[in-house]
Amino acid sequence: MRESKILLFGFSRSAIEIGARLKAQGLAFICIDNDASLLPKAKKLGFELLIADYSDDETLLSLGIGEDVSFVFTLFDEDVHNVFLTLSIRSLDPKVQIVSTTHTKDAIHKLEIAGASTILDPYQICGKRIYKLITQPEIMQVIDATIFGEEDINMEQITITAHSPLNGLLLNECYPTERYNMLLIGLHDKELKKEFLFITEGHNHKLDQGDILVVIGKSAEIERFRMDFSL
Repeated sequence: MRESKILLFGFSRSAIEIGARLKAQGLAFICIDNDASLLPKAKKLGFELLIADYSDDETLLSLGIGEDVSFVFTLFDEDVHNVFLTLSIRSLDPKVQIVSTTHTKDAIHKLEIAGASTILDPYQICGKRIYKLITQPEIMQVIDATIFGEEDINMEQITITAHSPLNGLLLNECYPTERYNMLLIGLHDKELKKEFLFITEGHNHKLDQGDILVVIGKSAEIERFRMDFSL
């Protein structure tokens, strides 16, 4: 069985940042764009860039879509390209994880319909980061350590199970930092499907089976949290 692939479409600033983090974690990936003029920039930054016509389904299939690709990032600066590519990939593979960036609020709904698994709004994320930096700088130190791999810290998704003591609790009743060296970023609500709720937004959400907590912390602490709460 071949190793699963990670594909980064669109050699944008976001792709460069994500690629650098994947490299730091020792993960293999392929950067893809249809603009050959980006090749010198990619070479200068130490990236191998594949020039391909992503609008062609045969090209997508040849890259492993529908076979051995586990994650796809659509990272073009133009929303229309991300929506089109997400739609094309989802039609070829209903199970692959597609992470898409958006630059306008209008595109969020279009990406949801197209089949994006996760939608990253850089403006919202930057806003949250600035808020945290101002109010809780120690939290940003944890996040920065995670991003740059300076410590044994990971970001993980934890699914609420039917038999977990967290099932049925309010979000503020399970905030883990008091007993665990861990940071709760937010959650994916199964009923709201693809919407991500940041903990800073103040929602006192009732947790249900299938909801997914997104946490940052040391691997041992996350594992201890999982074991204590049957996750």
